Amino acid sequence: MARTGPQKIPGASQAYFYGNGQYSGSAMEVNCGVVHTTEGRTVPSYNNGAMAPTVTGLPDFKAKKIRWYQHYDVDESARALANKLGGVETNTANTFQIELVGTCDDKYKTGWSGKKAGVDYLHWPTAPDWALAEVAWLVKWLNTNHGIPLTGVRDWLAYGKDSRRPGVTPASYGASPARMSHAAWRNFKGWCGHQHVPENDHGDPGNLDFARVLAHATGSNPPEEDDVALSSSDIEKVADAVVLRMLSKDAFPAPTDAADYKPTGPGSTWSGRTVFRDLITRVRRISADTAAIRKKLGA
Repeated sequence: MARTGPQKIPGASQAYFYGNGQYSGSAMEVNCGVVHTTEGRTVPSYNNGAMAPTVTGLPDFKAKKIRWYQHYDVDESARALANKLGGVETNTANTFQIELVGTCDDKYKTGWSGKKAGVDYLHWPTAPDWALAEVAWLVKWLNTNHGIPLTGVRDWLAYGKDSRRPGVTPASYGASPARMSHAAWRNFKGWCGHQHVPENDHGDPGNLDFARVLAHATGSNPPEEDDVALSSSDIEKVADAVVLRMLSKDAFPAPTDAADYKPTGPGSTWSGRTVFRDLITRVRRISADTAAIRKKLGA
């Protein structure tokens, strides 16, 4: 099968490329992607390629970027999935595989062996938006250049204990509700996680927010607006508009000690003009009373 389209990912390091060695894979045309988490804080050795994915993404916290390391050509089978005899093909089923350095285990949600999440490593279910946007860049590039659909499975199960099997395995592991049937896998196109692939029992990448990744890739996330400083003239216009609105409408509840107060209907609300007039009257009255008190105290 011919390898169509660019085979090297722009900007990806080829320092750990295994496609031209003893673990080189089979040619294919990718149409789906599988996401893994390494459950570690550094790029793994993958047994020198024996268990490598297509690419590994290492977060660069200072630059807020993901550094991609490519291990196989895009249209070359990787080796990060289990593939049992007599079942369905997994690694060679037109599958592009991403390993994200970090964890999906909630016990490392905030800290891990003295390291801090979001500073020293990523807990991917709570990954910052910049990291999801970086994954989306690769997902979009694969869609543009290789046609992997910008769609994904609906359910990404959390990496946690299954209440039906307490103390046994995480809910996303083994024969979880998320695991595809052989038939569903054969027909699958788009994006899923290791927890969804048949003949496998791993539960990564947990409840990764892949919907957000796809929203970035499709451009359906509204762009963040830059803050714009208002000029003095703009501020005056806004203030004038607010004052005019306040003065022209009965926008305030009337005080219950008002001479014409009524709980409902006319007399139950005051305009801003009336509020200001009453406020000025009260201030003047307080000022007069204070002056009289001072005069008596002085005498």
